Amino acid sequence: MNAGQRQIIAEKVSSTVRVLELLGFEYEVSRFKHERKKGNKSPRVVYVYAGDPRSGNLRLRIYNSISGNTWANRGDGTPVKDIGTVEDLYDYLSSHPGLKLRLKSKR
Repeated sequence: MNAGQRQIIAEKVSSTVRVLELLGFEYEVSRFKHERKKGNKSPRVVYVYAGDPRSGNLRLRIYNSISGNTWANRGDGTPVKDIGTVEDLYDYLSSHPGLKLRLKSKR
């Protein structure tokens, strides 16, 4: 993975995080599985929770690729067919109130 590809992944992860924060979801960004000096080939995974991440109430796993695609799996592993971009992710999350069981409190 070259610097340009890492930059694309970083931009997509940051866009994903912005959407989650905008909608008030609790989330966690995973670390790389294997640290490599020449770069990491495994994508970062963003985990979306209902409530505190330590509770283990996982709702979605969101993945971002080098080609700029975004996709997600539900907590049970089934793919979410409606998500292909960050914009689709926003539309999906904002139109599925069942995922918003517990939002971040505004402090």
